[in-house]
Amino acid sequence: MKKPFAFIYIFLFCFLCSCSFLTQENSVSEENSASQENRANKSKQEKKSKVSYTFEFVFSANSSHVPLVEREKIISLIMENSQLEFLKNQAMDNEFSLIRRVSNDINVAQNVLQSYGYYSGYAKNKIIEKDGKLHVIITLYPKEQYKISFIRVRYSHSTKLPQYFKNYQVEQEHFFKRTRPYQFPEFVKKLKVDNEYAVASDILNAVNALPQPLRENGYPKAKIASSAFSIDKQAKELDGTVFVNQGLPATMGEVKLSGNTEVSSTYIYKLCPWKKGAIWDEKYLIEYRDELQKTGLFESIKLNFDDKVYKKYNKEYRQKRKEKHEKDLIVEPVELPIILDVKEGKKRSIGGTVFYSTDQGLGLDTVWEHRNFLGNGEILKISFPIMDEKLYVGADFRKPAFGYKKQSLLVRSRVGYEKTDAYNQKFAEFGIGIEREIHDKWWIESMLFGDHIIPKKWEGEEYSSISLANTLKYDNRDNAKNAKNGYVTKFKVTPLYGFGSQSFSAVVTEFDTSFYFPFSEKTVLALRGAIGSMLGASDDIPKGKRFFLGGGGSVRGFEHQEIGKHNAVDDPIGGLSYCLFNSEIRHHITKELALVPFLDGGMVYQTVDPDFSEKMALGAGIGVRYDTPVGPVRFDFAVPLTGAYDGDEKDLADFQIYISIGQAF
Repeated sequence: MKKPFAFIYIFLFCFLCSCSFLTQENSVSEENSASQENRANKSKQEKKSKVSYTFEFVFSANSSHVPLVEREKIISLIMENSQLEFLKNQAMDNEFSLIRRVSNDINVAQNVLQSYGYYSGYAKNKIIEKDGKLHVIITLYPKEQYKISFIRVRYSHSTKLPQYFKNYQVEQEHFFKRTRPYQFPEFVKKLKVDNEYAVASDILNAVNALPQPLRENGYPKAKIASSAFSIDKQAKELDGTVFVNQGLPATMGEVKLSGNTEVSSTYIYKLCPWKKGAIWDEKYLIEYRDELQKTGLFESIKLNFDDKVYKKYNKEYRQKRKEKHEKDLIVEPVELPIILDVKEGKKRSIGGTVFYSTDQGLGLDTVWEHRNFLGNGEILKISFPIMDEKLYVGADFRKPAFGYKKQSLLVRSRVGYEKTDAYNQKFAEFGIGIEREIHDKWWIESMLFGDHIIPKKWEGEEYSSISLANTLKYDNRDNAKNAKNGYVTKFKVTPLYGFGSQSFSAVVTEFDTSFYFPFSEKTVLALRGAIGSMLGASDDIPKGKRFFLGGGGSVRGFEHQEIGKHNAVDDPIGGLSYCLFNSEIRHHITKELALVPFLDGGMVYQTVDPDFSEKMALGAGIGVRYDTPVGPVRFDFAVPLTGAYDGDEKDLADFQIYISIGQAF
């Protein structure tokens, strides 16, 4: 009896345990299901609770005294620092987050108003519902704009000039050496601000500009020490004090050079723009660095005064002032040695230019250059142009600082042949001369040339000629390769004499000027005009010495040398005078890419005096420029608008294409 009852007990126990487990499992399953449902509902609620908004900043109705341009600047500056703007793509959980952003922008708006002189100004916000979203309106109330009352300028050292400065004469080394009195630095007592109103940026610019005139007039360590400003809300004015530490007076010392290995120290010293003892001028260092960079000889240039010498002198000065109990102590200037450390770069290079035009075909110009040929920055260029109409070898030599740091010795030579529609000849040419900067942006060049010409037999006998080419040039362009502003003007006079199987003479005069007017940051109007004449010439001037126009370098749309009268076999014969104009509008559609519509015109005349009664040959077209570090790549498509000369009836090419590097002018 015991065994069956034991079995029954075990069975009942297992059954009860199984029921309990199933009950617990169902309970857990129900709990999990409820949890998932709660999370889903919570997620839906969160999605529903996300807050999106729009916003705007506006001026109050009584803000007519604030100029429109200034309003735009104020709102633009607020937007740059706005959390509503910066976080506009980040949704918020509730309206409290929006209120925090609005509160931040209220403070930003009030700070911006104060920076423009509206120190009593404030801002208010209003949140409304618009198009299903919350819309924030922050209204600016600028009130009155405060004016500048008086901003004092105080100096840490004596403003009395040392005797050395009073007696100093500035030596100017241009074409004629001369001196002028030293222009004393102005220790202003009142800050000069361009704006009468208390606009923070204008005040800051005026404060930051204070040390620069001093650093250019004998005080290399001049700097702003501190400044303090206060607001008078009753008078609606701002006043303040700026403290300037102008440091001690100084003069330019000798250059201590290091780092050069192949470039002569003598040459580097010769480029130095000051003489020992010159009153300190920060512009000297900038000019010296620019001159060294122009040589192309150095990878890096470190240039500054010896700070140890200055610190030692400053320590002695402080000790003297302490001993004499004199705050306004006048000291003579300290001579500061200049430390120049250079790292030389590569001296040799090989380059080339590929160009194409429909009239002259494909061309290649290969150039080998040595920028330190004899150790003193001499430049030797060997060029080897290859094109359908011309083949020659050229050598150009330039010795800088020849007798004078802004004067160069020039040697030029070429030998080869030219084969054009106008003439076919072999030639050898040699020239020697000087180029000198005679004043800021003014140059003069004088070159003596001699050549020997061997034409084809049916085009005349061989001859020689000598000429003296004198060029006066003024150039204030912002960029010689791709000018956007400024102009360049050249006037050239060349007495010419030929001898041999034939003799001839003339005084060749040419005037060429180009102007560049920036209409906007993207658009530049470029204009060029040129005129030339062979004074005293007769009809026996050889073709190779005459004027020719037509092609990518003069009047686009015509073939090379095509403009002007032609002979019986329809070859151009050139002229004894000419006139030329070019016009372009260079409009950038991207940072590198520009479209360039252009109109060119010109004519070659058979007389010494240009005959303006003759119709000019005109060409027009459209071009593309792509800016690169070496200059813009040029593609021009041009068509002729007229004949090549007055009465021309021959068929002209429908169009011309020109591809090269560099602007047309």
